[in-house]
Amino acid sequence: MYNKLKTLLMLSVCISVMTACAAKEEQETTPVSSALTQESLLPSAPVKVDFWHSMTGAAAANIESTAKEYNETVGKAKGITITPVFQGTYDEAATKLAAVLRSGSQQELPDIMQLSSKGIFDVKDSKFIVPVQNFMDKDKSGLNASDLNPNALQYAKYNDKMLGLPFSNSSIMLYYNKNHFRSAGLDPENPPKTLEELAKAVDALKVKNGDKIERYGISAQLRFFLLGTWIPMQGENKYIFDKEEGRTGTPSAMTMTSDGTLKTLLTEWQKVLATGGAEFTDAAPTKGFQSGLYSMIPASTASMGGFKKDIIDAGLFDVGVAELPRVNAASTSGTGIGGSAVYLFDRANKDSLLGAWDYLKYLATPEVSAKWFMNTGYYPMNTKAMELTETKEFLVKNPQFNIIKKISDNSKNYKKYLEPWIPSFTDVDRIVQDEIVRFSKGTQDVDKTIANIDSKSKQMLNDWRQANPQ
Repeated sequence: MYNKLKTLLMLSVCISVMTACAAKEEQETTPVSSALTQESLLPSAPVKVDFWHSMTGAAAANIESTAKEYNETVGKAKGITITPVFQGTYDEAATKLAAVLRSGSQQELPDIMQLSSKGIFDVKDSKFIVPVQNFMDKDKSGLNASDLNPNALQYAKYNDKMLGLPFSNSSIMLYYNKNHFRSAGLDPENPPKTLEELAKAVDALKVKNGDKIERYGISAQLRFFLLGTWIPMQGENKYIFDKEEGRTGTPSAMTMTSDGTLKTLLTEWQKVLATGGAEFTDAAPTKGFQSGLYSMIPASTASMGGFKKDIIDAGLFDVGVAELPRVNAASTSGTGIGGSAVYLFDRANKDSLLGAWDYLKYLATPEVSAKWFMNTGYYPMNTKAMELTETKEFLVKNPQFNIIKKISDNSKNYKKYLEPWIPSFTDVDRIVQDEIVRFSKGTQDVDKTIANIDSKSKQMLNDWRQANPQ
């Protein structure tokens, strides 16, 4: 069994290394074109701009409609046409990008690409990425960084420079069934504020029939998106990994395993597990929440749109929303941020790159940001979107969405609570999840769990460094 696991881990490392090598190989191909030497920041001729994305559902529809509106108005006046192209999941899209870079076909690159934390790592140092900061420095009146969500802004920074523009960013939060709260004798307007309070709520909410659980108080699988809040909220400069979660260089070590933060979290989480009412293996608990199997789930703010349509508007039950419970009373009020950003690529066409920049400025306007927020539940790119009349009216009609502003306001002083940028993101995240599942089942204690996470993640990081010497 151990040899089989080792073989699978090595295979996943090889896949990650191949992606990284694709970015490395392209360093020897055509030099990046310098569009910023042009006196004008607008294309000199009509141009088509390719926008690769990984959105589905309401978010995809929003991308399509926004591009159409731009093409028929601003883009038409400037000779710029935006073509959104769905490229599959984040992982699938990143693999396609790596293939283009590996082939050296610079002209086949997209002008704009949406990349997640997993996808950006292997190409963040590519000479074909044009940092958004370069344009912002040149186009002083084009986009004001102070108008952008400060936490999302930090998410897209690398070495204190804006590498991309925040786009589909979200945070983890708590959704709960108010009907269940009432039937369990809990106050539906007073959700749990700490993990200790969460444990008491879970104990009250669980429903058993003999030895069988008919309703779980909560379903939560511990992974990076949760840890990206629960670890840093425990103190200043606390991270899952060193190098500020990969924003100042490639991480070489996991820090939460040595600074006590993971142990504190798991010790508090044990109180929730001890109730017997926590489900901890379901990677996609939204259906179970909708069916009433789970009374509470932590999920993305971007799930708000779906829950509104499928549960609230459908009249299934009264949905409560709240900030993620704190680890303990000493924790900060900040919540981590994850998701994706959009990045500019130079495909040897100055005009298309300039057209791409013009479109990013359009996406970051208050009006377009407001539409994105209201249709998806993602943070608005421009914070001034919340001041618009249509946004205020929307929040009155859809009060659950107010939690997104509350989370954002309470996190303003905690800009570095971020989803990590690391090698082999999916594989290391899986190691963390699997080891915590073993802990949750009671098959290993907290110290063994932390030791395993530390050693296995260290091996993954070492394997990447050996394959990619600096």
